[in-house]
Amino acid sequence: MMRSQQIFQKALILLDRGQLERGAEVLREAINLSEIDNDIITLIQSLICLGDLLYESNSKAEARILLERALTYNRDDDLLAYEFERAKELLSQM
Repeated sequence: MMRSQQIFQKALILLDRGQLERGAEVLREAINLSEIDNDIITLIQSLICLGDLLYESNSKAEARILLERALTYNRDDDLLAYEFERAKELLSQM
């Protein structure tokens, strides 16, 4: 497992525990690491997860940037189908 995937999993655990600010920080770290590691899957997952979190906390302008960035990687595979649909759904509500 790449470092970026481990950091993304850590962020999910923090978010599940309700530690939203810390979770957001760790998601940003996962985004940076996944770019360094060239881990596109974790990059997309992290961008959409953080975009969703920012949307829910009314930081819609920043959320839009992250979600639109994630959609530039749109892939035709089942692995990320849910994530891409969630990003499109959130963007349609902005």
